[in-house]
Amino acid sequence: MPLYLPERSIVPKSEFDDPIDYYYRPLTSKVYRDRLEISMSMLGDERSQALLEVGYGSGLLLPELARRTRRLVAIDIHGQADAVYRMLEHEHVKADLYKASLYEMPFADSEFDAIACFSVLEHMTDLDAAFLEFARVTCPGAVLALGFPIRNLITDSFFRVVGYNPRKLHPSSHRDIEQAILRQPLLRLDRIRTFPKYLPTPIGLYVSCRCIRTDGRVRPIVDAVKAS
Repeated sequence: MPLYLPERSIVPKSEFDDPIDYYYRPLTSKVYRDRLEISMSMLGDERSQALLEVGYGSGLLLPELARRTRRLVAIDIHGQADAVYRMLEHEHVKADLYKASLYEMPFADSEFDAIACFSVLEHMTDLDAAFLEFARVTCPGAVLALGFPIRNLITDSFFRVVGYNPRKLHPSSHRDIEQAILRQPLLRLDRIRTFPKYLPTPIGLYVSCRCIRTDGRVRPIVDAVKAS
């Protein structure tokens, strides 16, 4: 089933720097959508009971995520929830939106069996605390689909061209994020894919990975595989 994204006219910008337009512009839409499709595939084919999107932004992914879960919840730190709710109403999608930090999520232990978090972790500095909180709100066996840009000369140059200091914009690199996952004993790194798929990671653009929440009784063995 192809990835569904709402029409641009009904998707709000959550803030001035929201990159939402890149998903619709002729020159960038294929790259942005293809990498998102790979990241979404990390959730697998089974419909979850309760899915949390961490960093929902403009709400672009919420209609697609709603097709993959019985209960959809999302958090972000911006104050544009009303605009996103209007978009969801237009799309006939039900979701509960919260203004909250990923470091202190207002949810019970083991509340979710799936998490989606794309293009968020590279903005964080305390990755260990973030993954500890991810592990807290998920139940054993939960799937975590994560996506983040690769730090290299190509991506650094792109961000500079569009007016950003890449180190201020993304203080954490893809390697920082991967190492933080490996340090978290309640998460097992299960699968990694680089976009574009024919390029090795050092010269790629984006990484998507799938993690499994363990039961914590035995420190997991890393068996991440890079898909062809």
